[in-house]
Amino acid sequence: MKRSIVALIVIVFVYAGTAWADFDISPFFENGKLVTGGLSHEGDRISPSKTIFGYDFGEDPYDPFNPSDPGVNQTAGVGNLPVGDPIRYNILSSLLYWDGNGPVNFVAPPEQTYMTLLVGSSLKTLTGTSGPQTGSLIQTIGDGGFVHKHFTTSLYAAPGAGNIPDIGDLTYIEPTTGIYAFSMELTLTDSGKTYVSDPLWIVWNNGMSEEVHDAAMAAVPEPASIVLLLAGGLAVFRRRYRSLNK
Repeated sequence: MKRSIVALIVIVFVYAGTAWADFDISPFFENGKLVTGGLSHEGDRISPSKTIFGYDFGEDPYDPFNPSDPGVNQTAGVGNLPVGDPIRYNILSSLLYWDGNGPVNFVAPPEQTYMTLLVGSSLKTLTGTSGPQTGSLIQTIGDGGFVHKHFTTSLYAAPGAGNIPDIGDLTYIEPTTGIYAFSMELTLTDSGKTYVSDPLWIVWNNGMSEEVHDAAMAAVPEPASIVLLLAGGLAVFRRRYRSLNK
């Protein structure tokens, strides 16, 4: 049994290193279901079902904590998305955090740390206790099923703190390094019926190694386990992954 678990973990980490890095969420409407793959700005694709998406803070040294990710991106003529229908999103979890030490151990983020998601004019705030939230419109599907819209994700150390260095802002506080994650879903409304994607995980790396980032992405819960998080079951989730690391 232990050998099987080790083999599974090795397979997961190999997959993580090749398929989780920096892809936009790419929606498809297939067989009456809304599913998601991955699409890079270079045109590389990952077929559905891809539900874990990894991104990095700090890529722009002048504005490290306000990147334009994740994106929702589908090329015209590819995803069978119905023209004129709305793609929306909802937030399914509070903000989770792991400091990168020892076995993966998601907890609430450091006190006062929070994240915002901005798409269009709609701004949502995630904290360690914010819970599920109704999101907003991402985009109305364009000609040929075209979709391309990016969120702006911002990380703050505390309310009232600035998060852009080197602009003479005396309120600037650098957010704590570590892994930040949350779950969301996409919805598509067509002919009066709303279709909902599987839960997606957005996993952010702030100043940790890519090995740590990969480990966090490998350890996010399966869709069925999200119910535990929403019901305050973080302790159950932590025990499960500690047992895998023994």
